[in-house]
Amino acid sequence: MDRGRITYILGFLPTYVLREVLELASRGYRVDVFLPDSEEISEFWMDIISSEEMLDSVSVHRIVPVRLYSCSPGPLVSFFMSECVPVLIRHPLRFLRLAAEALRTRSFRFFLAGAGVARRMSPDTLIVHSHFARTVAFSGMWAAGLLGLPFTVTTHAVDIFVPRREDLVDRLLRRAEGVMTISWFNRSYMAGRYGEELLEKARVTHLGLDCESLPERSPVLDGPPLVVCTASGLVEKKGVSVLIEACAVLKDMGIDFRCLVIGADRPGALLEKYRRMVREKGLDDRVEFTGAMRAGSVLSTVAGADLFVLPSVKALNGDMDGIPVSLMESMSIGVPSISTWISGIPELVEDGVSGLLVQPGDPAGLAEAMARLLSDRELASGLGEAGRRKVREDFSVSGYVSSLLDCWSGLLHGN
Repeated sequence: MDRGRITYILGFLPTYVLREVLELASRGYRVDVFLPDSEEISEFWMDIISSEEMLDSVSVHRIVPVRLYSCSPGPLVSFFMSECVPVLIRHPLRFLRLAAEALRTRSFRFFLAGAGVARRMSPDTLIVHSHFARTVAFSGMWAAGLLGLPFTVTTHAVDIFVPRREDLVDRLLRRAEGVMTISWFNRSYMAGRYGEELLEKARVTHLGLDCESLPERSPVLDGPPLVVCTASGLVEKKGVSVLIEACAVLKDMGIDFRCLVIGADRPGALLEKYRRMVREKGLDDRVEFTGAMRAGSVLSTVAGADLFVLPSVKALNGDMDGIPVSLMESMSIGVPSISTWISGIPELVEDGVSGLLVQPGDPAGLAEAMARLLSDRELASGLGEAGRRKVREDFSVSGYVSSLLDCWSGLLHGN
């Protein structure tokens, strides 16, 4: 694929997508990243970006007008006149055709936002790509359509399992020239829910890590064995309540351990709920919730663990993990890891080979697996080393980006 410009249109910029962008830049591509213009949404991600060593060929802009998704009609008219009319003048037939389609499908606000983005895109853009089939991706789809560019999307988990508007997800997956997803489980799921043609159209591209940037494993030698769980947002699908129950079982078994749960919800209600659950079960001396931590601190904490546990479950609303990046990171560092038989996780963790898997929602089974690895250091070490090899061989950012480029090259050359 020619080394031109690639535009990412994103609702947020998690570390694994930033690594993907930097890998593209290291291969000679110019990358524009468009984020929401909302201060509340973007400030946290801009803080993460500022801590990274950015390349001159990567530009990050906060210009996606997400305010249009819910504002009153007045600002819509004003935005149309100032931002959309120039695109209408440049591409009148395409604009009117797509605008009519957006009106028919009740997605006109996403279309207007997409037109505003299209106006600011570089004329040498080759591909428009989004992660997560959600609101900002809909605007990215329209922006690409207005400019006659291929649009591709990578689906993950909540975006396809619990869509806010299933009709729009369905339309996005059908309209996108390229659909990528992070697991074979996802591909089958999408085909069953959104159309069997996705078995052919969707390409499985396992997310990748920059494994060399991760810290070396350095278990804490003082004190009881350390168990770490990274539960982003403390949402139900992370299985935090199952882990607390399992810790109570471990304590009753007389096993010495200390458990750190990393993560917080923005309102703080879930964090307080789980801390209260710990107190009620008499686990104050065993289980600690750290709250939110910066990415580097999280990885350092994981590197010092004797065991990493992510007891993912299916939430009541149907949401599930995909292939959790936190689990990939722990395994790549070499920390013995335990998770569950759900979604795409068995594509990462081979039970008894590169980690242990238990049934989701089973505190007793989880406690048994934890006790097994805490008491058998030789087994734990072997699983940790095998997990490290698995991620570095099959889940590298280099391999992931090569798969993206292969897909994009095929689209640009008509294959």
